[in-house]
Amino acid sequence: MEIGGINDKTFNNTLNNAKNKIKQDDFEKRLQNAVDSKDDKELKKVCRDFEGIILNMMYKQMKATVPKTELLPGDISREIFDSMLDEKLMEEASRGRGIGLADMLYKQMSRTRKAD
Repeated sequence: MEIGGINDKTFNNTLNNAKNKIKQDDFEKRLQNAVDSKDDKELKKVCRDFEGIILNMMYKQMKATVPKTELLPGDISREIFDSMLDEKLMEEASRGRGIGLADMLYKQMSRTRKAD
């Protein structure tokens, strides 16, 4: 790739891919530790975090369908701010009652664990 081919969008995609890989690895380790240690409280927290990840992905995809406007100029700092804000909003949405995904996942995983 030529240096001239690197732009804000390419940088953002690369950064987001790296962040997602780190989150995925961390999530898998936390989930495995919670299951291995039979820690219900930690398992519930990991399930809530997973719901937050799913909500964040869904929100990003929904937001991508909204047409961009030239009325407000955008730059890399604005995109980073929006991304961080969206992530926190979805994290908070999953902390409350959420959409129920965390509860269903927790029930399924605790049933599976008790069957072992």
